Amino acid sequence: MFSVRFILNVLFALIFAVSFVWAIPTQFENSKVLRVIDVDSAIAREDIGIRAKNIDTKDASAYFFHMPAILAKNTASISAFMRKQKTELDVSLEEWDSLTDMNVYKISLNEPVKPEEDVLIGLKIAYIHNIKPMPTKLPQVARQHTVYAFNSYFLSPYHTKETKTTLQTPTSNIASHKGAQGKSSVNNNKVIYGPYSDVAPFSFDIATCHFENTKPLITITSLQRDIEVSHWGKNLAVEEHYALRNDGSVLESDFNRVQYQITNHLHDQTNVLKGLSFDLPASAHDPYFRDEVGNVSTSNFRNAGKKSVLEIRPRYPIFGGWNYTWYHGFNADLGTYVHKTKNGKYILNINFVENVKNMIVDKAVVRVVLPEGSTNVKITTPFDIDSKSIATHFTYFDSTGRTMIALEKNNVVKEHELPIQIEYEYSVFSLLRKPLVTSSAIFILFFVSIILNKMSFKIGREEADGSDITIIDSAFWLFREQLTDQT
Repeated sequence: MFSVRFILNVLFALIFAVSFVWAIPTQFENSKVLRVIDVDSAIAREDIGIRAKNIDTKDASAYFFHMPAILAKNTASISAFMRKQKTELDVSLEEWDSLTDMNVYKISLNEPVKPEEDVLIGLKIAYIHNIKPMPTKLPQVARQHTVYAFNSYFLSPYHTKETKTTLQTPTSNIASHKGAQGKSSVNNNKVIYGPYSDVAPFSFDIATCHFENTKPLITITSLQRDIEVSHWGKNLAVEEHYALRNDGSVLESDFNRVQYQITNHLHDQTNVLKGLSFDLPASAHDPYFRDEVGNVSTSNFRNAGKKSVLEIRPRYPIFGGWNYTWYHGFNADLGTYVHKTKNGKYILNINFVENVKNMIVDKAVVRVVLPEGSTNVKITTPFDIDSKSIATHFTYFDSTGRTMIALEKNNVVKEHELPIQIEYEYSVFSLLRKPLVTSSAIFILFFVSIILNKMSFKIGREEADGSDITIIDSAFWLFREQLTDQT
């Protein structure tokens, strides 16, 4: 006798089949799908290996897969590649089906797959805000547990002969797990779901895992990076503004400072965040770290050979649900980031974000200020940007203003620590513009000061030592005497 879950799954598959049968060409059959999901941090990273066979009579140039729209909103990164050749493949959102609220993604293959031939495709997806603390409230000294839910099967429009999913957790302390058809087992810190055979297209069945996760779930609600390029000083100035929130389990009672000091040796087993470390370039110097109160002295900066390290410690420990805002900055040698091409143009290479590590960035804004006089600006990014704009920015002793490029992107993770390229032209005259403008301004200032110092704006006779009068007063009295003689 069929269960209710089985009937619902069949109906779910029929709905999808009717919805997409005409839109998606069913040229492939998944011979084997292996999924590995890593939930070691606040981000769930899924690595999918697909062996697909072309069962059609004509060449296939695209492979399709699906994702619920509600899950796609919390998807930060999707990338595909040929698993053997390691060559990247283009992934694009083909359409959104309003009937089923599903996103349809298309992987464009570099070479068409002939009939009866196999293709090995790799797919990597990063999900954010899907790992939830459970319970949501904890004592001040307690181990945090989180829960993660996902589809037991790879949501595909093709029939799948065999599939299996491995979930890797931070520790071997797994409270519970559940998969489709009751197939889930634990091996140390891994939960294996499946294997499943002869999976119908669009199959869906919720799998869950409840596990220990003592790390803080760090979310950067807002990140702003200000980068200023100076050819005159051969310097690159970087300043980053952070708004951080710990999304872990919140305290079930008020914070106890005495208990916090006594249990210092147990803090590593809780979700409290006590400090952060940032890797800076080896040429970094003059670092600073400030929050809303002012300069924070609990920081450490050191050179570690090929890089510099800035370690900061907030004014208070950050428990679940707590927030902290600050900004830090540094200067670096411009030659590390900017080089000149043979045709005389300059190219700035710098990562879109840095030190994201296991953080989630809800919104990142990167502003790059080029030297005054930069022209023919061209921007190249390795991924799609939500917003891009070019404006004029004025600083000290600017005459026409500098070119400022603003890039915005939501849902940023470590996968976005990739270099952006900004190409621009900068002439020798533009290099000398600032000192010329500064010198001219100082010269005019002194000249006006001398003129004003030599002029007198007093009215009437002024006597100095009983005999001295000003030039204006002399002329006035002489004119008056001549007028009196004539009358």
